[in-house]
Amino acid sequence: GAPLKYDPEFQGPKRRRSCTDIIFLILFIVFLVAWAFIAFYAFKNGSLSKLFNPVDSQGRRCGEDSEVIDKKYLFFFDLSKCASPKVLLNGCDTPQICVEGCPKISWSSKPYIQGAKQFNLNDVQENLICVDENVKKSINTLEKLKASVDDGHCADWYISSSPVNYFCLPSHEDLSSSYQFLEDTGLPFALEVITNSTEHITTFSINEIGTKVLDDLLKTWRHIVIALIVTIVVSLVYIILLRWIAGIMTWLSLLAVLALMLTGAVYCVKRYIYLRDNEPTPVTGKMLKGELENLANVKELWLALTIILGILLLIALILIIFLRKRIAIAITLIKEGSKAVCSVLSSLFFPLIPWCLKCGVVIWVLFIAFHLFSIGTQIYKAYGMDVMCKCNDKYENLNNGDICDPKLFQQWCHNQNSPGAPCTSAGCRFYKMESDSVITYLHLFNAFGFFWGIWFVSGLSDLILAGTFAKWYWTFDKRRVPFFAVTEATARTLRYHLGTVALGSLIISICSFIRAIIEYTEKKVKAYENSIMKAFFCCLKCFFWCLEKFLRFINKNAYIMCAIHGRNFCISAKDAFNLLMRNFLRVVVLDKVTDFLFFIGKVVITGVVVAGAYFLVFQRNTLNLHFEGAVPLLAIAVCSYLIAATFFGVYSMAVDTLFLCFLEDCERNDGSVERPYFMSKNLRQILGKRNKEQN
Repeated sequence: GAPLKYDPEFQGPKRRRSCTDIIFLILFIVFLVAWAFIAFYAFKNGSLSKLFNPVDSQGRRCGEDSEVIDKKYLFFFDLSKCASPKVLLNGCDTPQICVEGCPKISWSSKPYIQGAKQFNLNDVQENLICVDENVKKSINTLEKLKASVDDGHCADWYISSSPVNYFCLPSHEDLSSSYQFLEDTGLPFALEVITNSTEHITTFSINEIGTKVLDDLLKTWRHIVIALIVTIVVSLVYIILLRWIAGIMTWLSLLAVLALMLTGAVYCVKRYIYLRDNEPTPVTGKMLKGELENLANVKELWLALTIILGILLLIALILIIFLRKRIAIAITLIKEGSKAVCSVLSSLFFPLIPWCLKCGVVIWVLFIAFHLFSIGTQIYKAYGMDVMCKCNDKYENLNNGDICDPKLFQQWCHNQNSPGAPCTSAGCRFYKMESDSVITYLHLFNAFGFFWGIWFVSGLSDLILAGTFAKWYWTFDKRRVPFFAVTEATARTLRYHLGTVALGSLIISICSFIRAIIEYTEKKVKAYENSIMKAFFCCLKCFFWCLEKFLRFINKNAYIMCAIHGRNFCISAKDAFNLLMRNFLRVVVLDKVTDFLFFIGKVVITGVVVAGAYFLVFQRNTLNLHFEGAVPLLAIAVCSYLIAATFFGVYSMAVDTLFLCFLEDCERNDGSVERPYFMSKNLRQILGKRNKEQN
């Protein structure tokens, strides 16, 4: 497109505006209303308990089904059968019933059955756990107790346990306190339960590890908070220092890259000369190490590496020489970005609001998704069918994996040796929720809502920050920048440009949604794929990844132009694209230099804070932590990086906004009294331009 012309009325972000892209704002509102209706439908018809409440051997969902509405927890008759890794796939091969509470004591019927202890009816009635209260009440003699235990109607033994996600599982303390009890009662599998079960029960539930992690976090939360405050301070100081050290860091980094290439090329030359003059001895054998050594002894490989590194070194050197002026402009713009951010410090803390909104979107999406998953018909399948489980009537030919009904299974299937007793190793177990196809479409709608919601919040944040920093650039006297620049930009965006944000975020959301569908489809057809299909999916993913990157780039710059001129998305995107294409090399150089510097900044800040926390607090482990400081240090590292990324996200938006303003300034103005440049003195010096003084 043609360069921008001088406009005497242009004095920075336009004050008189009109609403942009209203149709897409209406579309977004309609989408939100539909999303709210889906949430209402999911909440009304779904129940999270259907997903998370355990199911007993009779297919009843604890705390949910009418027969066990007051019994929330699942109890295992023979816990030793849970000590196998197969429990993660097939569950415990033992009767399981819903109970009101997990047993707080350890108890066994063996002392009575083996005659080591006189039969005590009160003790049996108080502590015996059976599949049904009627079965328990019918036991009034030692013979009935033995028969009920042998038939699998009652638990032979159990140890004290605690609720873990509604499962009655022993903690380490429970296991330790029950060790002597198991040996005293003569249970031969005592050691197995203590040693083997612990590992698999802990795997079955992360309660123990979670408790230790939480304990470490509770012990060190003050240190973590202090470290995060230090991160904020260090980030601010680093951004301020970039005003002076950006140039030094950039040029040193470029020289380091050239030095590495030169060192690599010299080493490859020496290696090639050595192999040319000395014939290497081949390494025999087919081990990987031998193959690598033989490959390293191929002199042609080192010659090829020398040529490649030499060409790359030459190209890099030529680019640096010819692009040195543009690199200097990029460095100066980064310094200007530091000035802008420090002039409007409130912009650094503004991202906390979008961050909270994004968390709200994620919680909303998960709330709907979980409730939608719980809507549908419960499908049960037979498991553990063997000769010991005999079925009659309709279930006579029932096999493992066949669909069944828990109530009919209980009615028609029984123990081979005891017709009145239920099957002990087999059962009719909950398999999955089978939903109507409509629910699938609602899931897709919810997934698309996730992308649109996240990108809408990101776009809103970008547009507000763009308006803030554009105001700073186009204010000739920087001391007169409004104190409430962020507030003004927020009000302007919310009043006029929500439609533009809706359109921009919709475009990226469609691309992100298609990428997600491609990833999902690829996983679904993985078993049937061949080389052609792999190549097809690879090309698709690559294309849409590139498309999304391009759209995000266009969106950001369209938001900047919209913040300045108040035009709709399409016109803003076109103007931004034309302006950037007229300055293509400047765009590429600025993008790469800023990406590199900001990445270095985030890594340095995170590394400094974590290293300081380790050497000053956690090195000696004086706090008696479970994992020797690993948990708080990991928490500090993750949170510090996120905080640094938030600060540098604002900085990046500042630099991008100032860059577009700078390009427009160069095209609109000429430095005359009537058309003075708004850019800083340093930028004018690099470009060899100056403003004429008014007489």
